[in-house]
Amino acid sequence: MKKLLFAKPDLCTGCNRCSYACSAAKEGVYRPSRSRVHINNYALEGCSAPSVCFQCPGASCLKACPAIAISRNEDDVVVVDAEKCTGCGDCVSACPYGMIELNDDSCAYKCDTCDGDPVCVKECQPGALVFQEKSPEIVKIKALQMKQRSTTGTAREKRQKLGSAVMQAALETRG
Repeated sequence: MKKLLFAKPDLCTGCNRCSYACSAAKEGVYRPSRSRVHINNYALEGCSAPSVCFQCPGASCLKACPAIAISRNEDDVVVVDAEKCTGCGDCVSACPYGMIELNDDSCAYKCDTCDGDPVCVKECQPGALVFQEKSPEIVKIKALQMKQRSTTGTAREKRQKLGSAVMQAALETRG
């Protein structure tokens, strides 16, 4: 059975350890802006919420790529082939969650679950990031989070909207 990476936003402390670990593993530098997992901080509300790629079943980024640089691997993870990427940015605009971006070289990048061993999960001490086999509970959490789509704004703005809505939903269900 395939594993899923998902977020439990009510457990996030906003420490950013996950984004530092991700950027170090993927880019060789501690630069959270180049991480594949993003922490949305809501200072006025006193909370934070992680944003992770949902590896969407009908991945908009994959469908939007005119260079066919985005595909699905054997683990059902949506991946970018940097050799084929032309840097057009169509995938960035298409992602309703803001989870794919262009790097400084205009090449798309996104979460690939570290080939099934995500470093962000290892670093997440409060357990806000989880990588485990599908279960009814996980599918329900993921489905609720995926309802928070945004068709306008930058990738960062889409993540902020997603994080805010997901955090509100998590707080409401917690009571």
